[in-house]
Amino acid sequence: MNEVFARARRPVAGSRAGAPRKAAWLVAATLAAALSAPGCAQRDPNRSGLFEAYRTDLPQGNYLTQQMLGQVKEGMSREQVRFALGTPLLRHVFHPDRWDYVFRYQFPNGRAELRRATIVFRDDRVVAIEADALPAKEDPADPALPGYRPPATAEARS
Repeated sequence: MNEVFARARRPVAGSRAGAPRKAAWLVAATLAAALSAPGCAQRDPNRSGLFEAYRTDLPQGNYLTQQMLGQVKEGMSREQVRFALGTPLLRHVFHPDRWDYVFRYQFPNGRAELRRATIVFRDDRVVAIEADALPAKEDPADPALPGYRPPATAEARS
């Protein structure tokens, strides 16, 4: 009977034999993860790229081109302007004869592009057109065009 109790108290052979192997595996996996993490880093200096939420492009307002604005002429009615350019983003309460078409495009890195066009009416007819520099037409290379994707650079491909 004493022999049975003696065996029960003795540790089972090889029960700790896998511990060094498991520790080596854990160190190797941690080292591999730490060395591969910089490969996921952002190349954009304005963002850390570490644990950030996904940010999408954010176009707001009326996208206008010179071609679209060229359709508006002095003497046109409000309805004709609305047909050519769409409903203005801003109609001033204190300046009912002024329509502002504003377009703002926010890039995921925080940079924004802002464009404005102002149509001034007198007696419900266009008397003045003021605008920022607008693209000549819908150019796929225009960074403010909704859906624009910058071309891949050699640095980004590597």
